[in-house]
Amino acid sequence: MKRIFFLLVVCCYFVSGVERNAHMAIDVEKSVHVVKKTGGENAPTLLLMGGIQGDEPGGFNATDVFLMHYKILSGNVWVVPVLNRYSMLLNHRGIYGDLNRKFAYLSPKDPEYPLIQSIKGLVVDPQVQVIMHLHDGSGFYRPTYKSALLNPRRWGNSSIIDQDELPGVEFGHLKRLSVGITDHVNQFLLKPLHKYHVRNTHTARGDKEMEKALTYFAIKHKKAAFANEASKELSLAQRVYYHLLAIEGLMQEVGITYTKDFTLKPASIYRLINDPSLTLTMNQNILLPLYGLRNQLKFFPFPKDTPVNQISLQSQSYILGLLPRKNQIWLKYGNKLMTRLHPLYLDFDYSLKDIDIELDGKITNAAPASILEVKRSFKILPKEGYRVNVIGFSLKNGGKKPNEVGVKIAYKNLDQRYSIDRGGKIYRIEIYKGDAFSGMVLVRFI
Repeated sequence: MKRIFFLLVVCCYFVSGVERNAHMAIDVEKSVHVVKKTGGENAPTLLLMGGIQGDEPGGFNATDVFLMHYKILSGNVWVVPVLNRYSMLLNHRGIYGDLNRKFAYLSPKDPEYPLIQSIKGLVVDPQVQVIMHLHDGSGFYRPTYKSALLNPRRWGNSSIIDQDELPGVEFGHLKRLSVGITDHVNQFLLKPLHKYHVRNTHTARGDKEMEKALTYFAIKHKKAAFANEASKELSLAQRVYYHLLAIEGLMQEVGITYTKDFTLKPASIYRLINDPSLTLTMNQNILLPLYGLRNQLKFFPFPKDTPVNQISLQSQSYILGLLPRKNQIWLKYGNKLMTRLHPLYLDFDYSLKDIDIELDGKITNAAPASILEVKRSFKILPKEGYRVNVIGFSLKNGGKKPNEVGVKIAYKNLDQRYSIDRGGKIYRIEIYKGDAFSGMVLVRFI
């Protein structure tokens, strides 16, 4: 099933080389995107969050994999895939400062004040009993000094609590639960170096930095809260591996049951993150595969006078986004740049429901935002009121606007420079109603 979400990002200033563009201006993020996975009301609700720092991809890739590949059998898990989407798109810790240091006090004038209020409202929701916050931390935490990489000042591969006990609160035995989490993770270590430890920050004793953090805000509001740190010394797939182990450990401790559709190993996680079947649908009438795209796609249709944050996106993944940069719009998958879109701003028409296309001599009916496979040739059949432009094919028409219906087009007739993929196999069929863009169908030669 495809997931539907709307891009909410933050953009106000020149930051990290991202320049303002009046046509592509996007607003400060005001709320978090929450996905609820439920297995029934008779077990607790876990609030799982990642991506409060945009340069810690282990957390938001873990939430993404969790959402796509886990099923909750009993209990409930509310997931915020990424708390700081704009910083994620820029691969930046925090454009307006560290978002995880804004929970004690924040001026209403701060650009992220509405976002912080939204996060706080979610944390204190009476349905939430347990909170897990995912981070990527430096080195490997050890209670005593072992080396520059393994010492008490490091955060990586640790389960973080603010205090041992939270009296009178369901699941308030924080240390006991954290020990359960680390025991579970340590059963499946990839190397002894990766061993997990409980780290109690004893925040209430005067740790001024941790007093500003999300988990301590939760503790003060009588919610059992844990942070999980995966080491930045690890690959992305290994970080996600340890995050998922910690999530599973906590779910087991609080009685949430689940299944997943893969074997929990770094190699499997790598394949899931880099799944070639992942796609993105924009505005219901454009589809793109995520992987294999050319570095740049020129003259790409975008609705004019529509801010980027109002473009609807559909995907199996929850961590996609569109990032305006100069005169381009970058398609990002978490921190990864998938392609640079050079927008061609047009009026959009949404009246087209389908179009008939002959593929290798057989007629098929295709809707906008679809991809069709062809071996030898294709031909778009006429549809009253619409014209067609096949990008990469040129038909002499005396200078008139392209209308390439009724023309049999073979692979050899296409200029591979205009394919959307680096392999030169996928081409855009763009359909127009007058000057308005009505939709795109892709053909892939196999």
